[in-house]
Amino acid sequence: MKGAVRWNLKVIMDRCQIGTVQLSTFMKVAPRTVTKWRQAEFLPEINEKRYIQIYNAINELCDINGTPNRKIKLRDLVEFCEDEVRDFDVADYQYPSGDARKKPKSDGQNKNDDGKKAVAA
Repeated sequence: MKGAVRWNLKVIMDRCQIGTVQLSTFMKVAPRTVTKWRQAEFLPEINEKRYIQIYNAINELCDINGTPNRKIKLRDLVEFCEDEVRDFDVADYQYPSGDARKKPKSDGQNKNDDGKKAVAA
């Protein structure tokens, strides 16, 4: 499968000298949330509103930090790589929309119970 949407938050935060705690405090989210976004290699499970909030927060923090020349454009957060080979089947539409690399759980089967139903004693 060819095609990828790379996530550039780590590079941008480093270039803008914005730390995880500073961004998380500004956006009123947990630091671990920003860490998760920052560590993502490909576009994480975020919606359009959150994407725009991240973009705006970075630019506002550039002003606050006295580095307005480091502001970003909306498109800087992602990079479209048409020729990059990926490890999932784009034609398998049973994947959850947010993470194409994880297979869905089968109906009625818990991941840890091997398909066995609990019986009351």
